[in-house]
Amino acid sequence: MKQYVVFSVGDQLFGVEILDIVEIIKPTKFTKIPNAPEYLEGLIDLRGTSVPIINLSKRLMLGSNALNPKVVIVQLDKFMMGFLVDDVSEILKIDEQNVEEAKENIKGIKRNYIQSIARIGEELLIILNLKRVLTIDEEQLIERVLNN
Repeated sequence: MKQYVVFSVGDQLFGVEILDIVEIIKPTKFTKIPNAPEYLEGLIDLRGTSVPIINLSKRLMLGSNALNPKVVIVQLDKFMMGFLVDDVSEILKIDEQNVEEAKENIKGIKRNYIQSIARIGEELLIILNLKRVLTIDEEQLIERVLNN
């Protein structure tokens, strides 16, 4: 059994393995970055560390229903990254037999973002790999911003 943090973006529910998450926080003031991609909301100061914030609804092109937005912080190889989501709803324990590899024919979300699909009763939960939401070039661009 693995534990997953379940969150919403638009009308869609997603999960992320709890071990991939550093912490979940309420959004604070974003420092905008000039000429940044639309999905990059800006930077926040997290206990003395600059953390770039990706708006997941913009990145996944799903729209937003944010009433109680949260920022999910993950550790990438070289820096921490935050993902703005509409809401974090629960932590679920899911038996591995209910998790399957995502099929190539999933439409709407780039396939490389998707780690797997979990069956929860009649529902399907898309398990994201937040470490793959950015391309290598996008990560390098953000790393350059952080190092300047």
